[in-house]
Amino acid sequence: MLSGALMTLLAAAGAQVTADTTAQAATAAPYTATTTPHAATRAAAAPCVRPAQATYPVDYYWKNVLGGILGRGSVPVTTSPALWGGEIAPGSTFTVTLAHRTTQWPLLVSRYTTTWDLSSLLAGADVVSQSGTGTISGTTLSITSPGVKTDPSPKVIVFRVKPGTVGRSMTIRPTGISSVIAAPGQLGNNTPAPPIRIVNGQSIWPTNAADDTATTVQDTAVSVPVLSNDIGRSPTISAVTAPANGTATISGGSIVYTPAPLFAGTDTFTYTITTDCGTSTATVTVEVACKYKPIDLVNGSFETPPVATVDWNIPDAATNPAVGWHTTASDGKLEFWRGGASGVPSADGLQFAELNASEVSTLYQDLPTVPGTPMTWSLYHRGRLGTDVMQVLIGSPGSLAPQVPAGATSPDISDDNTAWRLYSGVYIVPPGQTVTRFAFTSVSAAGGTPTAGNFLDGVSFSTPPCPIITATSRLATAPGASLAKPAPADLPNAKPGPADLPNLRAGTTIIPNAQAGAAKTDGHRRTHHTPARLRNHPAGDPA
Repeated sequence: MLSGALMTLLAAAGAQVTADTTAQAATAAPYTATTTPHAATRAAAAPCVRPAQATYPVDYYWKNVLGGILGRGSVPVTTSPALWGGEIAPGSTFTVTLAHRTTQWPLLVSRYTTTWDLSSLLAGADVVSQSGTGTISGTTLSITSPGVKTDPSPKVIVFRVKPGTVGRSMTIRPTGISSVIAAPGQLGNNTPAPPIRIVNGQSIWPTNAADDTATTVQDTAVSVPVLSNDIGRSPTISAVTAPANGTATISGGSIVYTPAPLFAGTDTFTYTITTDCGTSTATVTVEVACKYKPIDLVNGSFETPPVATVDWNIPDAATNPAVGWHTTASDGKLEFWRGGASGVPSADGLQFAELNASEVSTLYQDLPTVPGTPMTWSLYHRGRLGTDVMQVLIGSPGSLAPQVPAGATSPDISDDNTAWRLYSGVYIVPPGQTVTRFAFTSVSAAGGTPTAGNFLDGVSFSTPPCPIITATSRLATAPGASLAKPAPADLPNAKPGPADLPNLRAGTTIIPNAQAGAAKTDGHRRTHHTPARLRNHPAGDPA
């Protein structure tokens, strides 16, 4: 039982209850920048915050009229993440927990209630969920212990910061504590918690996506680690636009770009990263190179140097590099004809060559090649005085092998003097062969003279097609590359290729419809006419 003196004192003055608050300084902890890849599908958003102190401690105690402490306790008001005195962005969530702990109960107090002002919190944030003991009425939170000297269970409230609240501050303020038996207690210094400032997310942790570049080759996908140079707090890739000439797929923290079949050139797409503090968009530029290094013969249609009719004293490339061709002839001379000389038209451009110039010999060019490259070759052949025979030889400079044209069973290319005929084939550069020789050699010539025979024109030995897509032109080609099987509407000025004239018969001649003045020369000194027509043409024999 209570002594009579104590009972008298309580009855006269009541128990004075004081709530004392101690606010600690808010010290922000800096982040460490990380841009690690994450899954493309975002989990629940973590808060965008600049943390400070986690706990705002509130002490409470009961005193008698003489100032003696009858009981005491504390309420640590904790935020997760640590936010008192820190910053948070709209849309972010945080949790406030109030946990009452009475360390000394007054003899006559078995139940108490604390009240809290939530007005600034509720002005800046919505309540997402709550649990534990306590109710919110208007802007006041009341927490009552269940009795029998038992503290209430922790009150947990989850808030989400409202949009449009940048510039505001949020805090919580204890307003009172009361007991069932004692008179209402008096609030101590009524100090609110250090305010939580609502700011733009970019000011807390900048979210900046940086442009990226990548390179690949035709028909080969490339993975671009776009997050590696971006700035943000745990960024994820949230969106990707479709490139014009391929596909882009999110794969973790990278984007896999796959070019469209045969596409070569420049392609772009954009991607967006999302962090807890914002979004940002950047551009990825991908350069798609030709699968094979473009190469082609020099002067394949024998347009350089121009000749008036026939010239058999042209120095070969050993002393005249512009001509392109070397010869094994002892005099080192080439023989070029002007189209129409002695009644023989050219098959491609304005001029053609005679393989048997001053003697039976070989014409050739050496080209840098990449092992494994499929090289396509084609040429026009015609006899001079009758039926002439030649072969195409390809290989390393010291080891040439005869080539069998497509559709043929023998390497011998044999034609009479009534028409040009087109031949073609494919050569795969073998391992280790970085220089490839493309050559012609005479097998036989009509008339029995080694200085007359085997006309050649429109010679090509090149890498596979590499169409370059540009912004201003639907289709172009890389220098040195050939287009396979072009459609007439696409390339109206091109000479027919092997796939376009599969059934040329003996006696059929390619005769350009345009005159010499209408010819135009491309970057490889090859001249094309438009349009071409076919007619039978008897062979001529120069004097």
